[in-house]
Amino acid sequence: MKEGPGYLVTIGTFDGVHLGHQKLLRWVQERAREAGLRARIVFFVHPPHFFFRPDHAIPLLTTSRERKSLILEMGIDRVEVLNFGPRWAKMPHERFFSEYIVKRWKAGGIYVGRDFAFGKGRQGDLRYLEEACRRRGLGFGILPLVRVHGRKISSSRIRKLLSAGEVARADLMLGRPYSVSGVVVHGEGLGRKLGFPTANLRLAKDIIVPPGVFHVRVFGGPFGSVRASERAELVAAEGGPAGADAVCSVGYRPTVKLRGPHLLTTEVHIIDWEGDLYGDTLRVEFLQRLRGEKKFSSLDALKRGIRKDIDRCRSNAGGPP
Repeated sequence: MKEGPGYLVTIGTFDGVHLGHQKLLRWVQERAREAGLRARIVFFVHPPHFFFRPDHAIPLLTTSRERKSLILEMGIDRVEVLNFGPRWAKMPHERFFSEYIVKRWKAGGIYVGRDFAFGKGRQGDLRYLEEACRRRGLGFGILPLVRVHGRKISSSRIRKLLSAGEVARADLMLGRPYSVSGVVVHGEGLGRKLGFPTANLRLAKDIIVPPGVFHVRVFGGPFGSVRASERAELVAAEGGPAGADAVCSVGYRPTVKLRGPHLLTTEVHIIDWEGDLYGDTLRVEFLQRLRGEKKFSSLDALKRGIRKDIDRCRSNAGGPP
């Protein structure tokens, strides 16, 4: 069966799929339609330079699965995911162009960033790529520098905000609440002993998690599994979003004495709900930072602090304290 028209191929990282990425993806879709092509995005899970400088590796905003889902939700026709490693680092640039860009991804044209290079030793620079496309009769172009409301939005800027716990500012740049997903695992039961049972989440190791205590909204399990792009339709159809309001604590639990080392934990207390969530996958949307992590003088003081956090969440959600 013969495949339809070729693709306008765009290669990048697109971590976070923030407002800048979204504007760029819409621009790519428009150029593809004008050329009678479909849009194909190829992204690296990690920026390739992290392979050569692992000491400079940084946490990601999105897993590869989340990134692919967000890009497809924008209407992009095909998405390819690449894990950069020795195979890609050693591949001659001519082979990458002929076997992947032309044959596998069926490029009718290609748009890349102005600092893009590929192949062994980064020998496939923009000059080579433009000439190779010309010989094949393929379109070639440089992606524009995109600004949103006059400002450049970058994944690195969003990472810095999240590392400081500034989720509200990060959410504005993402165009949606920042979220992480994880499986509920057994903890030490400390929250339940204090009267505030928590779901302990096991997250991907390379995903950034903002530190502190937050008002969050939880999806998955009994709370409905909703994609970010579907939230507006649900609000309109049901009079309010799916999910459950909760308090999320990300930190090292400094008040509690533990037998072993204080490891970073992500714990969620779902307000006015009790049940078994073990083994469920939950998605946690960060809405507002309530406070930083604090070492309380006693467990009773910790309980009072948690109650205050819960009251603030209820107030934010429009419910009674």
